[in-house]
Amino acid sequence: MTVILNAIIPVALVVLIGVVLIKWRLVRTEFFEDLSKVVFKAFVPVFLFVNVYETGLEDIGTTLFAYFTPVLIIFVILALSMSHRIALTSTFSNNVLVGIPVILSVTGQKGLVISLAVISGHSLILFSSFFLFSTRVNVTPSKFKAALGIFSNPVILGVVLGLLFNVFEIPIPKQLFAPLEMVSDAALPLALIILGSSLASLGTISRSVITKTLFVTAIKLLLLPAAVFSFGYWVMELGPTHLLSLTILAACPTGISVMPFVEAVENDRKVAHNTIAVTTLLSVVTIPTTIWLVQTLH
Repeated sequence: MTVILNAIIPVALVVLIGVVLIKWRLVRTEFFEDLSKVVFKAFVPVFLFVNVYETGLEDIGTTLFAYFTPVLIIFVILALSMSHRIALTSTFSNNVLVGIPVILSVTGQKGLVISLAVISGHSLILFSSFFLFSTRVNVTPSKFKAALGIFSNPVILGVVLGLLFNVFEIPIPKQLFAPLEMVSDAALPLALIILGSSLASLGTISRSVITKTLFVTAIKLLLLPAAVFSFGYWVMELGPTHLLSLTILAACPTGISVMPFVEAVENDRKVAHNTIAVTTLLSVVTIPTTIWLVQTLH
């Protein structure tokens, strides 16, 4: 547990910077809104490009199958028994903002390569599943724009371009790669500070859907990582780093990208908003606990 805390505490302290900046009103919320756009449209894609370019994506087929098989099983069950909006809220993880920093701290570069493989297909697979389970045509402008955004998402483009440059061994001059590395090094600290500012700016919880919120939160933070771990351990027989990395990704809080897709039904929109807030707050405890359990059981 000491090793886990030593890896998690530095991440938490950087997140705390964002919380302090907002709570003490040292920086306006509008500043972080603009900074967030720059970080996720430039810094994070460059970080992904640099790392995929340098390492490639090892065992991408095995990784995608091991992660998305249990995730999609849960998605289908929830989509059939409740709604595809609840299914998406329960299974879509904030892998970039939370998953990458934690995995990099706990498992190092090897775990990062595994997480990049999942991120490369995360939005495409889950958002495509969402549309497959849509029971009626209800294409709002924001939902249509979000759907198109899957293919122009800077995060996905960063991974894909990095993979293409890696596979075809396209050389990058040192004079160009050096500034890319500088931007890459700044990406995660800035992303964590933005996460802290988001935590400090969370809105109030809608009490009218609190029961469903707690149910979805339990699925996201408990059932999903348990399912991914069980499938990876018993069926895929993954190695320790592979198994831990995938389980951490499954244990991440719900990502805010689900919001445009769940707006059609007011209650489901409230549940998604609540779940993003609650899972993000609780993940401070559940992710270290998940890491400890995986390392103890494996």
